[in-house]
Amino acid sequence: MSAIGYRDARPEDIPALAGVFLEAVADMFDRHGVATPIPPRAAVERGYLHVLETGIFQVAEIEGEIVGIAGAVVRDRLWFLSAFWVLPARQREGIGMPLLRRVHREGAARGAERFFTWSSIDPSAMAAYLKLGMWPGGPILQFEGIPKSLPEAASDTTTVPLETSVAQALDRQVRGAGRMVDHRFWEEGGLMGRAVVRGGEEIGYFRHRLGTVGPVAWRAPADGPAVLALALREAAGAGGEVRLAVPGCNRAAQTLAMAAGLKLVAHAQFMTSAPFGALEQYLPSGPSLF
Repeated sequence: MSAIGYRDARPEDIPALAGVFLEAVADMFDRHGVATPIPPRAAVERGYLHVLETGIFQVAEIEGEIVGIAGAVVRDRLWFLSAFWVLPARQREGIGMPLLRRVHREGAARGAERFFTWSSIDPSAMAAYLKLGMWPGGPILQFEGIPKSLPEAASDTTTVPLETSVAQALDRQVRGAGRMVDHRFWEEGGLMGRAVVRGGEEIGYFRHRLGTVGPVAWRAPADGPAVLALALREAAGAGGEVRLAVPGCNRAAQTLAMAAGLKLVAHAQFMTSAPFGALEQYLPSGPSLF
């Protein structure tokens, strides 16, 4: 096999990075019988450019062709692996693990102390994360469907436009790290943000777009049903389909999803080097930024 080269990704690599992801994820879905739709290329390219500009992105090359990609973001002391894919024809050739270690080391050099990821169901990927000391922290359950019933909104709560300072404070409390740069990215992409207010105090926030809910965070366990009810009602709009991803530890969101008649359509694995935050009070945005 020709020599493998590793380097930082560049903006002009974005189409190739997306191409590796799209080919690799289609192959994985086919092998495992996954029916989940593959994200559109434009969304993948926009997300990867954000990771490149605000985080770490490296590639593996053979004879000038990008055959593997790994990207991560460091927010405060948290490192999140946003992308790790190798072309199907190049898998099991010793390409991925050195690439992943490079991105992991760079995260540590930037001050990260906890490392985590939204793992696919591929056993080889999960084994790579285990080698780096990221352990299974429970499933991530993906629900979707047209709600058969919507929860009643609490009479003492209302929503107002989400200010990034409010999101930043809640993220630090619930998720364990602030991420102002990601909230700006979501706002620019049309992801509507609402703060949930009770008695003049912001008790949580949620974002949604085209029926997809997340991220969502709430200040105290008792606030979950009120925040989730408003999030689901706004996302459903005039009877549309909704989608949300729920950490396995988040019973409040699972209860709401089942009561609304949503279907469990897929699952992934949350893997982390150590516990952080209060994920029982959180719904992630997705596998790119969590």
